[in-house]
Amino acid sequence: MSLFERIWRGYGRFLYVCGFVAGYTTFAMMLLVIANAASRFLFNAPVAGAFEITESMLTVLIFLSLALTQYEGGHIQVVLLTQRLPHGLQKLARLFALALGAVFFAWCAQAAWGYALKAFTINEQQWGAIRYPLYPVKFIVFFGLILLAIQYLLGFIRELIGAEHSEELASK
Repeated sequence: MSLFERIWRGYGRFLYVCGFVAGYTTFAMMLLVIANAASRFLFNAPVAGAFEITESMLTVLIFLSLALTQYEGGHIQVVLLTQRLPHGLQKLARLFALALGAVFFAWCAQAAWGYALKAFTINEQQWGAIRYPLYPVKFIVFFGLILLAIQYLLGFIRELIGAEHSEELASK
């Protein structure tokens, strides 16, 4: 196994850990919503801050699972035009899309880092039934975006060296 394949698989294992955290967040969010509905029905009093906490949990769920979805090839792909291209041009189009994705999400991560730092510096708070700091959630947005940018970069390298196709041939 090449060094790149070890990096690819190790990074994939890390993304699966992030996916498990996202999955557990989903479960915790479900329990909170059930508790809120039951409390509202039984005691006519909702769980304080359930809405605000659910908002933050949803952000964690989404941004921790983006890179894993890309790693597994689970994002929507529109191939209406590229499927009709010759193999060499298809590869070139994939390389372009992966490079563009890496640059775009690195740029988004840079912007998210600025927002997270500003939120930390001013101690930005979520106001509602309860009050809590928003900077942890904003740092998770940055973390998820940087993971996605890295995944696009690794995907670009993998496509460039043809590792994906050599693996497919070896498995046949």
